[in-house]
Amino acid sequence: MPMIHPALSMQQTFALIAEGQSVQNLMRDACAAIRGLREPSVHSDAVFTLGSIGVEKLAKMMIGCAEIDAAGRWPSKSTMIGWGHNIDALVEKLFTTAQENQPGAVATDYAASLIDRVRGSSTLPLLFATLSRYGSSGRFHYLDVLATGSEGRFDPPAQYWERLESAIADQVGGYPGGTPADFERFLERVSAAIADELEVWWFAMHRLGMQGCFGALGEKMGIAIWPYGRPDPLRR
Repeated sequence: MPMIHPALSMQQTFALIAEGQSVQNLMRDACAAIRGLREPSVHSDAVFTLGSIGVEKLAKMMIGCAEIDAAGRWPSKSTMIGWGHNIDALVEKLFTTAQENQPGAVATDYAASLIDRVRGSSTLPLLFATLSRYGSSGRFHYLDVLATGSEGRFDPPAQYWERLESAIADQVGGYPGGTPADFERFLERVSAAIADELEVWWFAMHRLGMQGCFGALGEKMGIAIWPYGRPDPLRR
């Protein structure tokens, strides 16, 4: 196998390819889990786990691709540990990197439109806040409560998800009356709207990578993070 960047060893090359496949798998399954979510107390753990790890890995991998061009080496372990699990901050760093490199993109107007699309989403900040809360410490929220006897200074991740669902509910027409079947269809629309936005963000990062917004290595990994043949969610 040829090395995909002169600054990466063969072992690092294999590791990066494996991470690209992992990102693809996690993002695919996170979107599917959100689409299937009906009862948060039953289904949200899969959404939070897949979503937080998938978004974090994607951000760290594409930021790393951009930084290898600037520094001549992959970010150190201590640097990556320093980035932590704050998905809000990682996504912002990813956006900033894409915006800084957008003028040199293959198709500058297209790259700008992708950035504007995800920057303009009212859903994504609420979703990333939920995943950030879960990724930073929410995974162990209730274990911490058990250990300390106190809620501490953070709300449980479920409350973040409730805020997200409430915002989406307004966008899809508000909570319905009627039959249980009507409510089930309403929940399906809410879940679909959230999943659609995450899929658009994932697709945008894939295309921004291919456009060169995360460096030369990011062009290759942009291809790797999106399943071949999966439809463009912006053309639905």
